Amino acid sequence: MGIIDSLRIESAVQEYDFWLELRGARRTERKAWRRELRTNLKDAAADVGVTHALFNIGSPKQLAYAMTPEATKRPRWSMGLLWASIVFGLVLVATMFTAIAFLAGVEASGMVGETVRGFVFPWFGVDFSARVEPGGGGIAAGAGGIGWYVAGLPLLTFVLVSRPWRALMQKAS
Repeated sequence: MGIIDSLRIESAVQEYDFWLELRGARRTERKAWRRELRTNLKDAAADVGVTHALFNIGSPKQLAYAMTPEATKRPRWSMGLLWASIVFGLVLVATMFTAIAFLAGVEASGMVGETVRGFVFPWFGVDFSARVEPGGGGIAAGAGGIGWYVAGLPLLTFVLVSRPWRALMQKAS
């Protein structure tokens, strides 16, 4: 078996592991299932070739779902982390665009040489500031008090998506 064939098998195994993790499978179970799939794929590849072996297992996602029917009862730490990261990025991008829009408004109003502060909907408690220097000397924009959005929204998303109370409920029963 060549390097490309080994990489194709390993790619399928890693995709399988990814979906097992998102389904909430324990690490020890995932390790055993990965080893089993890798062994089966290598044996099948020796008999019928890598393409047919990969085709015969079907989608790694469907295979992972078939292996973890009880996965909805465990916390989903990886899924919570994924969505918290997405929310974190969205908050930063939205803040940046709002600060740029605030700066454009200050620039359009003709306020030059002074720092202008204001509040923008829907950013409650966030103080946006902008400054346009005279003669095209420079521009600056910023946002103060944004910490609750940057830290709080991703944390809230992590807790709601990962559902950590499920771990406590399992230990109680």
